[in-house]
Amino acid sequence: MRFKERCAQFSALRDQMDAQGVKTPYFRPIAKTWGSEVEVDGKRLIMIGSNDYLGLSHDPRVTEASAEAVRRWGTGPGGSRFLSGNLTLHTRLEERLAEFVGKKYALVHVTGFSVNLGALGCMITPADSVLCDRECHASIIAGIMPTKARMGTFAHNDAAHALKKVNQASESRPDGDVFLITEGVFSMSGDAAPLKELVAIKEERPGVIFYLDEAHSLGVLGKNGRGIANACGVTKDVDFIMGTFSKALASIGGFVAADDYQSLRYLKIHSRTQIFSAALPAANTSAVLTCLDILEKEPERVERLHAITEKMRKGYQEIGLCTGSSASPIIPILVGSDEKAFLFSQALFEAGIFALPAIYPAVPRGEALIRTAYMSTHEDRQLDFVLDVLDRLAGEFKVRKSDFEIIRAEAAAAEAAGGARAKLSYL
Repeated sequence: MRFKERCAQFSALRDQMDAQGVKTPYFRPIAKTWGSEVEVDGKRLIMIGSNDYLGLSHDPRVTEASAEAVRRWGTGPGGSRFLSGNLTLHTRLEERLAEFVGKKYALVHVTGFSVNLGALGCMITPADSVLCDRECHASIIAGIMPTKARMGTFAHNDAAHALKKVNQASESRPDGDVFLITEGVFSMSGDAAPLKELVAIKEERPGVIFYLDEAHSLGVLGKNGRGIANACGVTKDVDFIMGTFSKALASIGGFVAADDYQSLRYLKIHSRTQIFSAALPAANTSAVLTCLDILEKEPERVERLHAITEKMRKGYQEIGLCTGSSASPIIPILVGSDEKAFLFSQALFEAGIFALPAIYPAVPRGEALIRTAYMSTHEDRQLDFVLDVLDRLAGEFKVRKSDFEIIRAEAAAAEAAGGARAKLSYL
C-alpha cells in the first residue's frame, strides 16, 4: 500500500472514531504545569501520568541551575560533542553518573532513545545473537534491528527461559557474542526485572554481555535512587547500564555506563547518534547534575515516593482494580479494549485527572490499560481524590477483577455451548 493510501486509511479510521465520540487522548497541549497538577484547555487536572517521579522538574534549585547554565553557555550547544558542542559540564556529568550508578565510566547522549539506538547499533554485529525480554522498549528493538544480528526474545521476566535461549544461541553461533538485554522497570506494566536471576546466567555463560536499561528504575530504586542494579547488589555483574534523564532526573538526555574503558572509548567514536546529534544543552546537563546533588542529600524523596506508591497500590486493590505485578510507581489499570481505554481516559479527564491509555502495540491486543504513575510531590488530598474517582469509574466501566471474572465465565460458557452445538450438528 502506498504512503498516501496508508494516510487516507488511517484518517478514515480516526474520523470514524471521532464520529462515535471516542476522542483520542494523545497530544493534548498542556498550557501550564505545577508538576503534580497541569492545566489543559483551561481546566486544572491532577497529573498521574508523568515520569517526573521525584517532582524535581519544578524544584527551585533545579530551575535556577538551568537558568544559570543558559546565562553562561547559551540555549544551544552549537554542534555535536564530536565537534564544537562538547562542554566541561558534559565531562563533569559523566564522572558523576559513573560514580552514582557504580561504574567507572559513562557516556552522555542527547536522548535516552538515542543511547539505545546508538550504543546497541555499534556494539552488535551480524555475527552476534541478541536476546531481549519480550516487553523491552521500542528504542532497544530499534537499536538492534539495523545490526542484522540474530534477535530473539524470552518470556517476560522469565530467567529460566532466558537461560535456555542463551544456551541455544551460544551453542549454535559460537563465533559471535551473545547479548542479554532487559529493562530494570518496564514502562507500561511497572514490573521490576528479576535481576539477580538474570545476572546469574553469566555464571554459566561468562561470555554473555549483559545490557540493562535503567530508564524507569534510576532515581526510583536502590540507595538514594541509584537504580535496580544497586538495589539487587549486582552492579559489578552488569556490563552496561543505560539510563535516561527524562524521568526522575527532571531533564532530557541519557547515558550508558560501564567499567571497561575500551568499550566506552569505542562507543564514544562509533555511536552514530552521538557523533551526528547536537550535544545535550547546558541547561539540561546542569539540571541533571543538580538532581544528582539533591538525590544524594535527600533520600527522603525516594522514601516518600515509595510510601505514595504503596498507598495507591493498596487503594487500587481495595477498589478491586487489576494492576498486574507492578513493583514501581507505575501502576497500570487493566481496562480491556482500546475503545474502552479511550473512553475511560476521557472520563478521568472530565473528572479532573490526567492519565493516558496504553493500547496495542504498546500492550497485547485486548489488554489496553490506563498507565498511572505517581510522584513524590503528590499530596494526600490529591491521592484521595484520585481513589474516589477511580472507585466510581470502576463501577461505571466494569473494570474490577470481579467484572473480568464474569466476562471470562460468560465467554467460556459461550465457547462450550458453541462446541456442543457444533458436535450436535456433526452428529
